[in-house]
Amino acid sequence: MARKSGRKERLGFFSKAVLLANISAVVGLLLSYLAPVINPQVFWPIAFFGIAYLPLLVINSLFVVYWLMKNPRYAVVSFLAILLGWSTLNNHFGFSGKVPESVVASPDTAHIRLLTYNVHFFRAFEQKDTELTIRTEAMRLMDSVSPDVICIQEYYTRQKGKYNMAKEFEKKIGMAYHYISPTAANDYEAYGMAIFSRYPIVASGYVPDHEYGVNRIIYADIEKNGSIFRVYNVHLRSFGFQKEDYDFINSPSKTIEKDAASTKRIGARLKRAFTARSAQAEALREHSRTCKTPYLIAGDFNDTPLSYAVNKVSSGLRNAFREKGHGWGVTYNGDFPNFQIDYILSTGDFDVSHYQIIKAKLSDHYPVWADFRLD
Repeated sequence: MARKSGRKERLGFFSKAVLLANISAVVGLLLSYLAPVINPQVFWPIAFFGIAYLPLLVINSLFVVYWLMKNPRYAVVSFLAILLGWSTLNNHFGFSGKVPESVVASPDTAHIRLLTYNVHFFRAFEQKDTELTIRTEAMRLMDSVSPDVICIQEYYTRQKGKYNMAKEFEKKIGMAYHYISPTAANDYEAYGMAIFSRYPIVASGYVPDHEYGVNRIIYADIEKNGSIFRVYNVHLRSFGFQKEDYDFINSPSKTIEKDAASTKRIGARLKRAFTARSAQAEALREHSRTCKTPYLIAGDFNDTPLSYAVNKVSSGLRNAFREKGHGWGVTYNGDFPNFQIDYILSTGDFDVSHYQIIKAKLSDHYPVWADFRLD
């Protein structure tokens, strides 16, 4: 007797296993959507799902393709989960066009062009010697886009001689004004955070709460054409990974004991970083609420767009990448999986005109710049 056409075909053992894995991936993706709103200080494990958003998105997309070929009605499971987070996808992928080369080379003087760059102390990644090997190339790169303001994280300078970076910025890029906030300094050298400007800095300072060495927040009030605006330079708490951690990430060991110890160590570093960044983000928001002028926030947040820290700081502000970004917003190119962790934000007093990530591998971060018009 012929099988009735309305009868549903039962899933075999393999398809049931795939469906179970699919449901697990959907749950993970849905949990990632909660990462921006749940404070890691309250429940830190949720932050792991925020970091895992892109892999979870890819996995769910593959499940959609699989079920479309195998049994289309089950494709809706992952498809709806992806659709639910469409606005989240917009924070990772920019739909604007590329910035024309003419705009890059000749910026409109009516705009404020801000560049942020974690320069990794002007050294090649993991370099131990004393030569600042990327200094010349980094300076040339920054000068090529003619920024009005530069925010530097992991700034390094000698106090005298050819590696006095403040003098180099003034001589080679025309940045006559600066505010440098050293984490540590002696008669020979200093490192920390820096803001350079073509226009006068009329006030400056730092956010005193939740400092972690080079991971801190400074600001400068800048006057251009009679208008004063503030720039916050941000470097939120890093994971603090050591060489052994990167080695494990790139090539796990072959023994269960070593893998367990490495996983536990990395998990502890992640937990500390997640909770510290959330505290720094809250301190920055509290400080910025007292600001009486329009302001820009730029720097290395060490976290993805789907994180509590980024969401806390950017709430109510304009995200330059979201408004004018193009393609995947990857700003980190180190050993850890590559994400967008550098941001430029503004109050509603500014209109975002252009945004660009410069894919130059001089540091473990790419430099990022954006043009703003102050209304």
